[in-house]
Amino acid sequence: MKRFLGTLAVAVLAAGIGQPSHAFAQGMSGQRQPQGRAPAGNPNQAAPSLPPALQAAVTTGNPQAVRQAINTLSGGNPARAAELAVQTVIAAERMLQVNPQGAVQAAAAAIETVQASTVHQSSPGQTESVIAAASRIFVAPSAQQAAPEQVAQLASATLQVAVSTGNPALAAQVATQAVSTAERILAVAPAAAVQIAAAAVQAVKNTPVLNSAPQESAQVATTAARIILQPEAQRVAPHEVAAIATAAVQVVTSPVVYQATPTAAVDVMASAYAAVSSETVVAAVPTAMASVRTELTQAAQVPVLNQANPTHATAIDSILAGKNPNTGQPLETVANPTPATPQTGTEDETNQGSPT
Repeated sequence: MKRFLGTLAVAVLAAGIGQPSHAFAQGMSGQRQPQGRAPAGNPNQAAPSLPPALQAAVTTGNPQAVRQAINTLSGGNPARAAELAVQTVIAAERMLQVNPQGAVQAAAAAIETVQASTVHQSSPGQTESVIAAASRIFVAPSAQQAAPEQVAQLASATLQVAVSTGNPALAAQVATQAVSTAERILAVAPAAAVQIAAAAVQAVKNTPVLNSAPQESAQVATTAARIILQPEAQRVAPHEVAAIATAAVQVVTSPVVYQATPTAAVDVMASAYAAVSSETVVAAVPTAMASVRTELTQAAQVPVLNQANPTHATAIDSILAGKNPNTGQPLETVANPTPATPQTGTEDETNQGSPT
């Protein structure tokens, strides 16, 4: 599991190969992408022809072959490796409709290439382009349906790279896409979905991300809270569910996030406490409920939160009493079941976004 979590990361769209980082950040500000869709861009942009050896490797969809081709052709030059990674992931995206599993595998090889610090530090713009295209691939319904486990690994690795860039807006956007993907594959790959959700919440828990993207941070916590309410998530990964519950409460009780979305924040607190109150989680992690209670008790005493929402302390008292703060009814420790299959739709619908 540590090895899986160590590969975490997910994606955002930078329009154009080699687009500068500052241009990407400017394009992000003032735009809010719909949940479950990759950021704006032009997936049909013209791409340079791949070298024959790399083209052959991409066509096979074998990630080891793709990595070998990139390593050989780049000759150890990080800038050349980044360039080849961009070409590879664009070619992979073009494979989606005919070979979605191969597209996911080729994209994973491209992401692995830019994971190297020497590559993403020397070519930040091209790294963002790789992240963008990889995100369009892992949010595609055809990819999620054909290879949910591989999609989970791609989403995790893309998120790790996004976080490593040091761009908080990028990390927040990719985390949003990642946790949305996690929710879609939850029914068919629950363990992987929970692990993605854990990584996404950790990504937005960082202060720079919270401060620069409070709405996205709240959205990540909200989606993660829905995931951990699912009985199957609790069954296959109770420890991760407990960790997500605590982290999600920490995210939404951050003043900048709470002030932006007080109603959603209270809902996340209720869901988190309900999750750690379930018999499955209590049996596996008996300290989880106490951890979340501590977070909630402390949050009830924060003046700025009470100023943002006059019913804040009362709502937390209701949650700690095991009641829904909105209805007064007992907290539901399980959520409605998620769909049995990932969301359907066309590639064109999935890849749409606001123009840059």
